[in-house]
Amino acid sequence: MKKLIVLSATLLVSMGLAACSSGSSSSSSKSSSSTTSQTSNAKVKINTGADASAKVPAAGTLVMRQLYAAPHGKQSFAAVNVTLNGDTIVSAKIDEFQYVKKSSDWTGVPNSNKDFGKNYPKGQFLIAKAENSKPYSALMKKEAKATHTWEENETAITNFVKGKKIEDLKADVAKVKDTKKVSDVVSGATFADTAGYLQAIYDAATTGMVAEGIQTTDNTITEGQVLAAPHGTQSFGIVTVAMQGDKIANVFLDEFQYMPSKDFGGVPNSNADFGKGIKSGTVLASKRANSEAYSAIMKSKGKATQTWQENSNAIDEFAKGKTIAELETAVSDLKGKKKVSDVVSGATFTDTSGYLTAIISAAKAAK
Repeated sequence: MKKLIVLSATLLVSMGLAACSSGSSSSSSKSSSSTTSQTSNAKVKINTGADASAKVPAAGTLVMRQLYAAPHGKQSFAAVNVTLNGDTIVSAKIDEFQYVKKSSDWTGVPNSNKDFGKNYPKGQFLIAKAENSKPYSALMKKEAKATHTWEENETAITNFVKGKKIEDLKADVAKVKDTKKVSDVVSGATFADTAGYLQAIYDAATTGMVAEGIQTTDNTITEGQVLAAPHGTQSFGIVTVAMQGDKIANVFLDEFQYMPSKDFGGVPNSNADFGKGIKSGTVLASKRANSEAYSAIMKSKGKATQTWQENSNAIDEFAKGKTIAELETAVSDLKGKKKVSDVVSGATFTDTSGYLTAIISAAKAAK
């Protein structure tokens, strides 16, 4: 089994994995909740997508909120997605991204072998822990004697928050911080950083970017989340879909791309170990969190008439309430050379069919 080389010192890697697996006190790692911050260390901005003033519909409408956080150390960042109905947490999903040494043991994020991967630290590539739970958990077991896999811990944490009120979750974070045995509070969880993950879910639920879903008082949903390459070879997307019956109840779409650090805020830990070794002058950035900066490039280089966010919202709105079969028909229509806006009102992305295809994949994953 190949070892992670995000840091060159084996001792530091072992310490990071130990923080994953220990069942004792929680780590001191904290999630980032500010929209932007500047550090004298790496002199790069961080943009988590946080927006505490965002307009959020009241109970009776499904809402997805997404935030980027650093719940576990400095070598990775997390995408945290929370579905709400009023102040009740309906569901939550967490995935983490980290650089590892290139090896057949690992599956890289989409476009790792194309233009996107050209920005990676030498000899490494970016992985999602959810997709690589097996090899990552093997490292956790070897380096820190972990008894539960990464996926088992993530599932335990996200199952724990389902049905809770937001304020109750805030109290649970304090309980986990005070306990010596995490599983006494969160059944099935052994991560020493469990409090950090719960805090990240709370932060997403209260300050995350907002995607408005269908109006309903029924919180019975299933969710799917996929990584995809809906637009070219320079980025990858993360798409989360909530299904209610056979219809799409909500969609959250975002993409990550390496962008100029002078204009874009990077994902959490871009100013720490995660940001070391990547192409100089760049940061890995969320397009949604940096919609204004990215849209300026779209306008300058492609004469775009709508922002990235406006296009994303149009696609999300189009998918909402539809069945998978209906979306597949729309993709077929777009491939038949129909004008994009004639099929998806308000959308101008030439790759609209790629985004819809990614939504279809996430919807199928929810089944």
